[in-house]
Amino acid sequence: MSQKTCLSPQGSRTDLCFWGRGISLTREDEVELGAVLVFPIYGIKDFFCLGCLRRQVTVILRFPEQRGNDRPGLVQAGRAIEEESFRIIDKEIGEHPFAPGEWQIVRRVIHSTGDFDYARQIRISANAVESGLKALRDGARIYVDTRMIRAGLAPWRLEWFGNDVVTPVESLGSQEAAVKAGITRTQAAFRSCAGSLDDSVIAIGNAPTALREIVRLIEEDGVRPALVIGVPVGFVQAEESKAALWQLESQPSIAVLGRKGGSPVAVAIVHALLELAKTGQ
Repeated sequence: MSQKTCLSPQGSRTDLCFWGRGISLTREDEVELGAVLVFPIYGIKDFFCLGCLRRQVTVILRFPEQRGNDRPGLVQAGRAIEEESFRIIDKEIGEHPFAPGEWQIVRRVIHSTGDFDYARQIRISANAVESGLKALRDGARIYVDTRMIRAGLAPWRLEWFGNDVVTPVESLGSQEAAVKAGITRTQAAFRSCAGSLDDSVIAIGNAPTALREIVRLIEEDGVRPALVIGVPVGFVQAEESKAALWQLESQPSIAVLGRKGGSPVAVAIVHALLELAKTGQ
């Protein structure tokens, strides 16, 4: 047999393992004779290979924990500082009303901002954590409103389940559509990709108009994201947009009421959910 062969999202061979949502090989020549295909079990939602048996192809499913170093962004000294920070937060917060999974989210937000006010302002709907974890483990896309959120999300955490990060405002034509409709670019961008938002995780940290558009899409167009993280910061429409999200009782959501929030808060929440998904909680 050949040495380990991995696949790109298009099915072509590559030196790096593909952590994605699905693999479909419909032609026998898409894999070499005797290849060994290795996939992380959490990363692949669907797998289909025509002719794998005839071409003596071996398929191995592995848990992400079997990778050599799945936290390359953390060195021991940094890990120690993070753990001590969490210990201090736990001590200073004292008793709190959050369930264990919810507290992991709130604590990481406090850790990222140094602001205990978030423990009073954050709102987590009853099914938000469960729905968000399932979506991430299934390789759901993460839609964000700013490049800052995308840049802040650790690539090695995203690799755990193959979650792609999409910034709709970067799409071609978003500015033209915004000008034509008399709305903001982020609002126009999310409106244009409404058809792909079902079962996704959406994280809004900067643009309240984008959050208002998402609320509208849920109410009027029946869009059903797995989780909406609404934490835009600011003085114009920010507070109102988050209140509108929180009023959607059937939509799994995490919001920070009031003016506070921002891209770092959105990043902290997504990181907390990825960590929870990774540890099996």
